[in-house]
Amino acid sequence: MTQVAKNRYSSDRYHDFVGFEISQGLLERVFPIVYGIKFDDVVDDEDLAIGSFRHAVSKVIPEMTRVALLARRKEIVADTPNAAERKYLYYLSRTDYEQEWGTGYRRPGFGTKLLAVVLKIFPKKGPFSGLDFKIPPQPAEDLFVQSIDDTVESYRHLLQDVDHGSLHLSNKDCDTGRETRAGEYTLSDAAYAHLVHDLSDNKFTLTSPELRENILAFYGNPDAPLATRRKKKEWDRVQDELQEMKSAAAAPRAEIEPAPPIDGAGVRFPSRSRMP
Repeated sequence: MTQVAKNRYSSDRYHDFVGFEISQGLLERVFPIVYGIKFDDVVDDEDLAIGSFRHAVSKVIPEMTRVALLARRKEIVADTPNAAERKYLYYLSRTDYEQEWGTGYRRPGFGTKLLAVVLKIFPKKGPFSGLDFKIPPQPAEDLFVQSIDDTVESYRHLLQDVDHGSLHLSNKDCDTGRETRAGEYTLSDAAYAHLVHDLSDNKFTLTSPELRENILAFYGNPDAPLATRRKKKEWDRVQDELQEMKSAAAAPRAEIEPAPPIDGAGVRFPSRSRMP
């Protein structure tokens, strides 16, 4: 939406350049290395999950583009006097989508559609005032666009670090921007506990030494104000599983089955020289 509103490129170029491609084979190979659990242990039906995500995004992006056109039409026309709406709106019909991506996706159910209608007509007052969509003022939008530019520039530097073999990623909470540590963020506390539960399902046999070290360091401070402590049963379970993890450290780590190779069909990775 921001890219279109700022006349950076049209939505058909978004489809062609960025696309809705997801490298499933890459996810299957990397997931157990990073998290110590297999991808299909987290996602029951990979094809359906990826297809549903892709289908949702292919509908959301055109709708966001329409919002951008309505909200910033004057600015777009001022920058490009001959701007035609069809240049910016990319419409992907169900037939075109299914020819390109197949039929493996989950459509919104009746309850979802009914809720959308109710929220649309419901008075946006009192406790429901947060549902009232408001176009951000120009200064706020400029700050957001600047943050995107800074993110792209930072990503370029990280790619250069990869080429030079000097990449170092700080363990920061992407929501708060602070260093990730126990008690710093409720959702981080819950995520670590959930990960420990999942790792314990396979007796920590797929857990890498690096991941084990990170988890034990996270729980290393016994006085940290972890949100998990508020539920005694949950906290006791985490403590038992941490002890199990320490005991499993001496056991040989299980080999991870390699994922099927990617045949390259339909998988596009944009070259760095073409990054926006």
